[in-house]
Amino acid sequence: MQRLLQTENNLNLYNAGLPRFPRNFTRDSVISALLAEDAEMMRDQLIFCAQKMGKRNDPLTGEEVGKVHHEWPGYPLRERMTTYNACDGSAFFLIGLEWLVARTGDRELLRRFDIEIQAAAGYIQAHLNEQHLFMESPEFCGADRYALKVTYWKDSVILDRPNGEPAWPAVFTLAHIQNLCGLRCAAKLLDSADFRTTADQMHAALDLLWDARLGTFYTAIDADGAISAVTSDALHALFYLEVGDLSAEKIASIERTSEQLETSVGYLVMTPENAPRMNRAYHGATVWPFEQAMIDVGAGKFGLARVQRVCRRVLRAVDVGDPEAVEIQIIKNSPLSCDPQLWTIAAKHYFAR
Repeated sequence: MQRLLQTENNLNLYNAGLPRFPRNFTRDSVISALLAEDAEMMRDQLIFCAQKMGKRNDPLTGEEVGKVHHEWPGYPLRERMTTYNACDGSAFFLIGLEWLVARTGDRELLRRFDIEIQAAAGYIQAHLNEQHLFMESPEFCGADRYALKVTYWKDSVILDRPNGEPAWPAVFTLAHIQNLCGLRCAAKLLDSADFRTTADQMHAALDLLWDARLGTFYTAIDADGAISAVTSDALHALFYLEVGDLSAEKIASIERTSEQLETSVGYLVMTPENAPRMNRAYHGATVWPFEQAMIDVGAGKFGLARVQRVCRRVLRAVDVGDPEAVEIQIIKNSPLSCDPQLWTIAAKHYFAR
């Protein structure tokens, strides 16, 4: 943690990982604070998010009004900057703030962040289509593309699309559910009937994202149609859902189909059959320690003890070091990318508790 620490304007912030990501990522930091139950880390990160929250549309960086940064500072790719290339940052701001207020009882935070809560919730509402699905598209910021090809957490490439980029606009199921959770948090924070009503409509729209053929959620639905595959997204989504959001039949189906993702060190992000089609191991033949912790929380909420047992196998892979991901290979499993990685450290703290 000390190696990842950076101080800015008296705020203790954390870089995502070394050596590849010596920058502040909203998603990584909020998730890490949640898993580590670190209120001070969460408070400083939310203050930073509020300071950097989007004020205008910018096709170069992906900035929009009420949009929370993906990484700061941004990184140049494809003649763009990655700064605001995440469609879940505003949701994480709201999720983190609701958690912090509930944990500390500090209602003064509501006054301090009132404008930002409204703006972040407004960003989510502005992205809903007529079916109340959360859409992502570079057109929202006035661009024809982002620096990144994909803007939810599996942001390298997406399955079954030319060059790994969706046909915009796209609905990423996990991002829809995260933004549903974010809007529910905004409704709690401000006691807003309007936000609650919209969140209820987003919840009802989940039926449109269900892949009846595979018995799990679609990865995404874009302008070219549905992207169908068994991935870790459905298990991951349970972290953000409430008991009662899904039928018992759908919960059982998600658990059953996810057996295809099981390894000796946790759940793969994608089935071994589909992973080679990703053209990159990074979000293909990999197990991510942070995601095992998120799945473990959701599985506990929904009473999926077997899923939790699979998640906890990841401790075998991170007994030495804090790798960002573990690449699954025929002969051996190898640490991949950054070490140390912030949310891997947080996941180990979570499992230790």
